[in-house]
Amino acid sequence: MRDGPLAPAASFDYEAKRWGATPVRPKPWYMNGLKLRYLLEDLTPVRGRVLDVGCGAGQVAKAVKRARPDLEVHGCDMSRGAIAAAGAGSEEVDFRISTAERLPFAAGELDFVWIFDVLEHVDDPEAVLREVGRVLKPGGGFHIVLPLEGQPWTLYRMVGCGTRWKAKVRHCGHIQTYSADRFRAMVAACGLPVTRTRWSYHLTLQVLDLLYFSWLDLRGPVSGSVEDLSAARGGLAGRVMRGASKAVATTAWAEARALRALPGGCGHFTCARAN
Repeated sequence: MRDGPLAPAASFDYEAKRWGATPVRPKPWYMNGLKLRYLLEDLTPVRGRVLDVGCGAGQVAKAVKRARPDLEVHGCDMSRGAIAAAGAGSEEVDFRISTAERLPFAAGELDFVWIFDVLEHVDDPEAVLREVGRVLKPGGGFHIVLPLEGQPWTLYRMVGCGTRWKAKVRHCGHIQTYSADRFRAMVAACGLPVTRTRWSYHLTLQVLDLLYFSWLDLRGPVSGSVEDLSAARGGLAGRVMRGASKAVATTAWAEARALRALPGGCGHFTCARAN
């Protein structure tokens, strides 16, 4: 299976989905807890203005503001519904509507940018990376979490994710497949070379991911992520779903930490804008 584009982004309706509405903390029982922990580690030396590109309903940006109230935190997303949901909270985060290819900031205005699970959705990832480089100050930091569905020796690669098996194209708009090598070459060419790589999605989440999206092909589409749906569900079914989600998250956290030196199905890349 080759890396590269699979379908145009316009074929997926982002207003029909809502991601990132569930609060997240850097703890093992949150599905995005490890992603947030690695981001906060990279933010440790940072001061000034920071941006979450493709922030969804804004919970990661809000979590950063809670952990680092000294930072001026911004978030942007192309979905009007997502930005409306993000702005409903009380945290002091500036949320704006924009695409990742045209960020509403001047050149060199930001000290740090992060992107969680966005680059696999866009038609022109190089344009997004160049735009990140444009708004960053020289030497500014960039952190990206990226599904690696083209990574050798993963289950995604074995089933032909995006080519033979297209459930993630249909249900969450993954129109690009990446390996770590493809991403490193791409981001270096855009002036944002990788300085550190961490890994997750080694086995547990790969298996569950493939099973879940295969089930969606049978069931039909849903409006949000598993954790968002379980948080909104009431009664016994909701409690069971939330308990299962916490158990999976904790297992996947432990697995990722134990196997952090081994490539997995998700990369956590630390980058820096060249001076």
